[in-house]
Amino acid sequence: MSAQHTGWQELRCKMEPIKREQVIAKYLSRTLDSQSVEEFEGHYLGCDECFDELRVSEHMASELRTSKLAWKQAEGVSVLQFRGAATLTHSAAELDELRREVLEQSDSRVIIDLGRVTKIDSAGLGQLMSCYSHLVRNQGTMKIVNVMPEVKKVMDMTGISSLIGTFRDEQEALNSFRN
Repeated sequence: MSAQHTGWQELRCKMEPIKREQVIAKYLSRTLDSQSVEEFEGHYLGCDECFDELRVSEHMASELRTSKLAWKQAEGVSVLQFRGAATLTHSAAELDELRREVLEQSDSRVIIDLGRVTKIDSAGLGQLMSCYSHLVRNQGTMKIVNVMPEVKKVMDMTGISSLIGTFRDEQEALNSFRN
């Protein structure tokens, strides 16, 4: 019996919640051995309560994997772009994801493409400044490209566009890193 398989005979609804979640996580990430998968499916797929728990966990995992941001590297610079229409407002999920992505990365040169951002408020401006400050403190820099007219107007009114380099497109911003 494998180490991963130990304790599987007790796989029942009464299993400790944390252990149950660990088992579900291993199942969803496909890291269980074939015998454990068979036993897991035999119980979870036959027990309505456990099956519902599995479905909820699967949905949550799917949501976590669905990022609203795409990263790519261009000429040694990280370029961040929103995958679809986005707002950088107080209650927007994109705002938290943007902050997390920039603050948790070790990249020091970042371009943020705002071409799909249709609205920004003080919270969004604050997060852009937080990202910019973080990069500058770590000897890096941040540039912004493809700013929509409505967003540019707000950035100009607050003076942020004069502090953070704002460029028409990605190539123009990449060229500015060479100067």
